[in-house]
Formats: sequence, structure tokens, C-alpha cells
Amino acid sequence: MNQHAGMSMDLALLGNRALQVAVRRNLVCFPSQAPTFGKEPRRNVQWKLAVLYFIRGWSTREIARRYGLTRERCGQIISDWRIRAVNMGYIQDVTPDDFDALALMQMKDEHPGDDRVEVRLALVK
Repeated sequence: MNQHAGMSMDLALLGNRALQVAVRRNLVCFPSQAPTFGKEPRRNVQWKLAVLYFIRGWSTREIARRYGLTRERCGQIISDWRIRAVNMGYIQDVTPDDFDALALMQMKDEHPGDDRVEVRLALVK
């Protein structure tokens, strides 16, 4: 959990899709070399799935097709990777120190449906 201008951010509350949006909108940082975790047979593939999903914006269906997985298993591998990466600090909030919740609320009113605003609001606890 990070502290910015009195706001508390909790990346652990974000699901795969919300984190994908946050990464692609540069609201959180993503490791330049995605780490591998655990002793699972597909650990050498999990970082590739994470990069394709979070950085390249591929759907779980596209990734599953490419790697011969079910969409559900692909999503599970990506979720496991996300949880570990967030818990170990590989993915961190990069909100500027002067960013505040009032600005977020104003952005939400000015840009309804903008998923960047929705993700930031989900991070504010």
C-alpha cells in the first residue's frame, strides 16, 4: 500500500482487467523484466502471459489460443502472477504526490466512462 498526499492506494483490490487498464494508461508501473514465480510447470510461460495481457493488451482468449490453454486457465495463471507481483512490490502505484481525490471526482464528471478515472477511483480507499 502506498501513501500519496493523504490518499491510500491498494493495488491488491484491482482485478486483472482493471490492472491491465492501469498499466496501459501508465497509472502503475510494470517491471521491465517480468519475474517468474513458483515451481509450476508453466512458470517459464507465466511471465509471457503477463506481458501479453498487461502490456500488449491481448485478451485471455487470444493468449489461450496461442499457448494451447483454456481461457479460464489462462486467466488463472495471469491472476496468480498479478497477485504475486503486487504482493512482492513489482507493480507499484506511480500517482504524483499532488494528485488528489477531488481532481479524480472532477475528471469523472468531465469524462464519464473514461476507464482511467474509474481505475484511479478504484484505487482510492
